[in-house]
Amino acid sequence: MKSASTDPLLLEIFHRSGWLSERKAGFRDALLTSGYSQSYQTGQFTNHLGDELGGIFGVIQGSFGVIGQSPSVGVVLGHIYRSAGWFGEGPLITRRPRMLSFKAMEPSLVHYIPLNELDHLLRHFPGAETELMSLVAYSSQIAVDAMADLLIRRADRRIAAVLLRVTDAQSAVPTGSGQSGPSGCFVTQSDLAEMANVSRHTINAVLKKFEAEGWIKTGYGRISVCSAADLRNFLVDDG
Repeated sequence: MKSASTDPLLLEIFHRSGWLSERKAGFRDALLTSGYSQSYQTGQFTNHLGDELGGIFGVIQGSFGVIGQSPSVGVVLGHIYRSAGWFGEGPLITRRPRMLSFKAMEPSLVHYIPLNELDHLLRHFPGAETELMSLVAYSSQIAVDAMADLLIRRADRRIAAVLLRVTDAQSAVPTGSGQSGPSGCFVTQSDLAEMANVSRHTINAVLKKFEAEGWIKTGYGRISVCSAADLRNFLVDDG
């Protein structure tokens, strides 16, 4: 479902957090007015690996899993973008087909900027190239964080690190009533095990331990972080 415009209160999320909030106001407004809102149901893809060129997506509500492929491990889930996250800049930079797939983890709403509109900004908006190229650095930092999480030797601490990253527990943006509450994410234990590179048995045992401590709360296909501070302390505890 597409819409030429969207609720200003929803778009305000991009002014409060994430990559676009750090860009100049003029560019931010020009970018947002160049796109339209589009909804996705759970399991729908914005695009698949190998698809033709396209634009960028900003998450207004919901979440999207980042799915990549390698010769050694095949297709894997590596990260989950939450509200105010942006993705899909690959074709803009490389002018090559999509290198990643993005799947809605729950009913979600995005703001989509088509590639032709991005090209128009590059031609006519002073400084647009610098602003858009900064999205590469933003995405690269997420990739570095994901790799750093996988280098953690202890499985329980690795799981804690992945939980903090994919639930965005340290920088969650309040929506709806304005009350943030626990930072949660629609993610199955199987998905989390894949992102943390652990077995289903290990993920089940560790999540039970975290829930018993009161650090997280699990539900059907959803995990919420109730105490990001405790998870962070667990990561650096020498014991």
